[in-house]
Amino acid sequence: MKGNANFMSYLEWFETHANKHHVIVQKLSAQNYTKEMMIDYFLFENMVEKEPDFCLLYANKQKCHDIKSLNCYLCACPHFRFNDKGLSVEEGVTCKSKCSIGSKKSGIFVYENVAHLDCSACIVPHTKAFIRKPFDVDWKKIMQKCLVTSPMESDSQ
Repeated sequence: MKGNANFMSYLEWFETHANKHHVIVQKLSAQNYTKEMMIDYFLFENMVEKEPDFCLLYANKQKCHDIKSLNCYLCACPHFRFNDKGLSVEEGVTCKSKCSIGSKKSGIFVYENVAHLDCSACIVPHTKAFIRKPFDVDWKKIMQKCLVTSPMESDSQ
């Protein structure tokens, strides 16, 4: 599914981000970075300086979450679920993304009859302690449950 001129689809973002992440991790692996060194490399301030194309927000030195030690290793959350065709439809609004753990810090915003998850108040995937648990150099392996291929899957993941 192709996004319009203004917006990238979730799947397009997912694949693009996975590729960007892979390039950085391969570079760090070639330099014999350990797990901890890789996690540290992805601290916001370092990424803004050394990997300015990793995130659109870096151009303005803007954080996606207002926390002191923002870590960008995961960028998205392993609890995020999406399907560009929709996970469900309620009252004419198509829900394309949600939180699989129902975080009380998450919310929903609706734009053009499409509901999207707003994770901006949640810091779960941006702390070093959280990243250590599912850590893998393969970002897609960590994030494999995010892409919901069948809307029925979203309730069980």
